[in-house]
Amino acid sequence: MKLAGLARGFKALLAVPVALGAVAALSSNPGLLMPAFAANALLAAALLTSGRPSVEVELRVEPERVKVGEELTLRARVRVRGGFGVVLLRLPPHPGTRAADAFELVDGTNVRALFKGFRPALRVYEVRLRALKRGEHSLEGVQVAYFHLLGASRPAAWSAPARVRVLVLPRVGFARARVPLRQRQLAPRAPPSRAGPPSTDFASVREYEPGDPFKFINWKATARLGKVMVNEFEREGSRSILLVVDRSPAMLAGTTVENALEYAVSLTATLARVLLRGGVGVGLYALPPGPDISPSTGEAQFVEILKGLVLMRGRATERGWGPDPRLSSLVAATRPVLVIITNVASRREAARLASLLSGLPARGVLVDVIPDNLPLKRALGPGAALPWAAARAGLYRALPKRFRVVTWDPAAEGVGAAVVRVLNALRWLP
Repeated sequence: MKLAGLARGFKALLAVPVALGAVAALSSNPGLLMPAFAANALLAAALLTSGRPSVEVELRVEPERVKVGEELTLRARVRVRGGFGVVLLRLPPHPGTRAADAFELVDGTNVRALFKGFRPALRVYEVRLRALKRGEHSLEGVQVAYFHLLGASRPAAWSAPARVRVLVLPRVGFARARVPLRQRQLAPRAPPSRAGPPSTDFASVREYEPGDPFKFINWKATARLGKVMVNEFEREGSRSILLVVDRSPAMLAGTTVENALEYAVSLTATLARVLLRGGVGVGLYALPPGPDISPSTGEAQFVEILKGLVLMRGRATERGWGPDPRLSSLVAATRPVLVIITNVASRREAARLASLLSGLPARGVLVDVIPDNLPLKRALGPGAALPWAAARAGLYRALPKRFRVVTWDPAAEGVGAAVVRVLNALRWLP
């Protein structure tokens, strides 16, 4: 290295002050006293600054919470004490770490150099990063390399402790659509005060009970059966959907940033927002078992679902994929409509899904995310016409008929359009 060679050159010159001082003392030549003094002062400075400097780093990010695709500022405040020479700094994210896959540098450089003189040095550096992958990420450690200008110490390299956390939320798309879901019968799992007021959606006819409004009396059924019968209507808020996200190895097809699972998470977050705003109770479940959130309503439920999606990770192995007693009991207790987001990549995956769905007493929609064209999307850019993946109609025949299939190629269609098609499929459920 050039700096190391320069340091060796200065180390060779350290013999000059000693020799010059000796010559000045022996010859009694006043003209040599000043050069000898300056040379010995330089030697003393080299000896006094021979130790490794102290490097203190404070990291901050603004903002601390972003969505995929948004930018943030990483600010590093560096204070150097001791030493005399060149200090090289590498700010996070460092190559080969999880943070390097989660962020990309869009402005500035994360490699800096400063000259440390006799006084303490204080520097503030900033870089702009773009979030690429959801999750809770840690930007930590500043790599330091030090070269003494006079070669009084060997070059040193270490990592200065510093850490800051960034929460990257999944991208939530925009979809303006009417929630069409109807529940075929009113489940007595909650009192009317929790289920909400009656809607205009007819559910069934039942026998009159004390307290029923007179306007709900069905006079034709009453005359035919000889007893008072009333119309039963759906109650607002009694509908519920369970979003089931597959995180098996088939969902990891693609890159660490562009794969079926990442797009499935974005679709799930968008569906959750649209459905919750429509008054539908929404829950979240992962296969193999992961986040487990029972259906509910409200903004707090959306926050809980986002937290579950942020922490959701793909499974590199197939262990744990199969019949799920917890999912079966959850479906039996809440009787939701299922929206399963998966990748039916082979007949084996189709058979596995068929086995799982056959044991669930529910109906729903299966969203088949096709990641085959994602590398092509990254190469051609947005707006390019992309070929459709191979038809999978033959694989869908193994699935139960009570589930409608929506095929989604995220390289050719946005999240908002996919949400609209899923809601239309929910409308026509058997």
